[in-house]
Amino acid sequence: GAPLALSYPHFYQADPSFLEAVEGLNPQKELHEFYVDLQADLGFPLAIRPRFQLNLVISRDESIPIMANFPEQLVLPFLWAQDGFDQPSEDMASAIRRGLDIPKKYSRLLGVVLLAIGGGLLISSVVWILWKQRSNRNQSTIPSM
Repeated sequence: GAPLALSYPHFYQADPSFLEAVEGLNPQKELHEFYVDLQADLGFPLAIRPRFQLNLVISRDESIPIMANFPEQLVLPFLWAQDGFDQPSEDMASAIRRGLDIPKKYSRLLGVVLLAIGGGLLISSVVWILWKQRSNRNQSTIPSM
């Protein structure tokens, strides 16, 4: 079998020699590039359009008449495909908005809660220390029999 090579469709961004070897190719950035648009804070894809082309790598074989006139090596496209989405669905957009809003809304609340817990621990520690000192003082003033 012939080896396979993966490329962008229509040999987009490939060496011009690949384009010259095959007729009918017209690489265009808008139609043939692979792109991903990520939300910067979460790294979540807002749009992704993977595009690829499978190519056969055929070497010249003098013993087969039709292949005798081929170049030394020919990269011949036989399939290109794309998948993905250009923009998030409404459900996905809502989930992304929620994921961005939650830290903003709850960070202040969490800070206040932690501050209150810390303050409560500090006050209870001071009260415990004062109570312990007072109880030790009271024990030392009680005469023993």
